[in-house]
Amino acid sequence: MPILNYKCRECGKEFAKIFFAEEKAPSECPVCRSTGLEKLGPAFNPDRELLARLMGVSCETCAGEGSCSTAPSS
Repeated sequence: MPILNYKCRECGKEFAKIFFAEEKAPSECPVCRSTGLEKLGPAFNPDRELLARLMGVSCETCAGEGSCSTAPSS
């Protein structure tokens, strides 16, 4: 279930859209109804180390010891 950012080439509106299948991807701008959309990429692109910490696995820098520079302070 991707959430992607889009930009309308006609009016410049940027928006994010969630959809469950590629055939359900947006086909027109929600503002001007133009079909000239540009796919900008994922709307949510989490940091790899953050995901590792949240999932309880080690990141590349701390090897699970919680000593990496992005570890939360206590």
